[in-house]
Amino acid sequence: MDQIFPSDLTRVERLVQSVIRNIESGSLAPGTRLPSIRRQATNTGVSPFTVAEAYDRLVSSGHIHARRGSGFFVKSQESKNAAPPPELALLALDEHWLLRNVYIQHGHGNHIPAGCGWLPGDWYDIESQQRALRTIARKGLITTEYGDPQGFKPLRQHLARQLNERDIMLSADEIVLTQGASSALNIAAATIARQGDTLFVDDPGYCNLLSSLTFHGFNIVGVPWTEHGPDTVEMEQLLRCYQPRAYFTNPWLQNPTGASYSASTAHQVLRLAEQHNFLIIEDNVSGDLAGHIQPTLAAMDESNRVIYIGSFSKTLSPGLRVGFIAARSRFVEVMVRYKMMSGMTTPEINERITFEMLQESRQRKQLDKLRDRLAQAQFSVARNFEKIGWTVFTKPQNGLFILAKPDQSADSFEFAQTAQQHGIMLAPGKLFRPAGADSPWLRFNVAYSQDPALWSYLLSCS
Repeated sequence: MDQIFPSDLTRVERLVQSVIRNIESGSLAPGTRLPSIRRQATNTGVSPFTVAEAYDRLVSSGHIHARRGSGFFVKSQESKNAAPPPELALLALDEHWLLRNVYIQHGHGNHIPAGCGWLPGDWYDIESQQRALRTIARKGLITTEYGDPQGFKPLRQHLARQLNERDIMLSADEIVLTQGASSALNIAAATIARQGDTLFVDDPGYCNLLSSLTFHGFNIVGVPWTEHGPDTVEMEQLLRCYQPRAYFTNPWLQNPTGASYSASTAHQVLRLAEQHNFLIIEDNVSGDLAGHIQPTLAAMDESNRVIYIGSFSKTLSPGLRVGFIAARSRFVEVMVRYKMMSGMTTPEINERITFEMLQESRQRKQLDKLRDRLAQAQFSVARNFEKIGWTVFTKPQNGLFILAKPDQSADSFEFAQTAQQHGIMLAPGKLFRPAGADSPWLRFNVAYSQDPALWSYLLSCS
């Protein structure tokens, strides 16, 4: 502590400022291990209690982090600066906010929304939704009253039967209906964690979730993905540095990679959750689009530490905004309380429409048709990338998304900006990474990537 400090600083404050100055000057590089509390006390001539307090303050400020059993280490400047929650006006709440000059609403102009996150309207069964609405009106079921705080009970009972068929043995009373999966994820985060808690997320992962968690002041740590799901070796390394409250993950037909967990990866993630005592939030919004019923993490775990989230946006209609959380009773009570505090009950008319649509026998055929159409689109898009020499992250058998990059090194953000000038809307990889880290990858929606003009342009850039 050879720097000159104001005389009114305490010994703790002087030590804190000394470490910060050494970090900012580069004398202490990212990853550097600090002296132990006892050694630092000897080096600086203060008590171990003073050093312990100083280190606690440096951890809270994001300058250093503690590794259990290993000591204290200097954080990277990027990680430190990402710690404080940003202003809402500057936050990328969704893809349109982050790239308002790159994205436009589909339906305006002759643009190709190849990077968007939704299906074309004519891929849904609009007639089924109209019939359901007419049925509700004819039966006089439209009400002006608030609905059940947990959501329309017949729909919850229907969901419970579906989940039981997938070995998720939860009752209707252990299901909470929400306004889409995004709301469900927000409710889950707000009720299991507090500002400053560490949460693990997929890297890359769902952009709206990353923005929401960052805004609420959580410490977000990305777990790198492979074509078989999260890299569990890297995850185990991260668990030596962090103690996450939960891991938010999208295991099946993941957004944006299109990849799914292998059986081995699923078992490893559940093992790590048990060993390190963290929850898993399983976001399975695209699970119904798979050509087979996959074993969910919730079923494998018997819902002990897995909270399961689903939605009808990909299969029935995104406009209905009906999603759900399925969890053990100990979680449900507080989630319902938060749901009521933040937005009251969910629209019962939308939940009734969803329920009516699910009763139709043709709904299963419609879902099969949607799967087949997406499978054909996946095959076609992957083949086109192979023809133009691009690399794909993995080749999904179904689902909306495929992640790809040109073989030459390229900044995907600049690539997307240039493509916009040609009427092609792309989604650069940094959109899907914690703290907007750089990425060469671009997300493509296979349903909107059939236009020959898109491939002519990508080929010209290869």
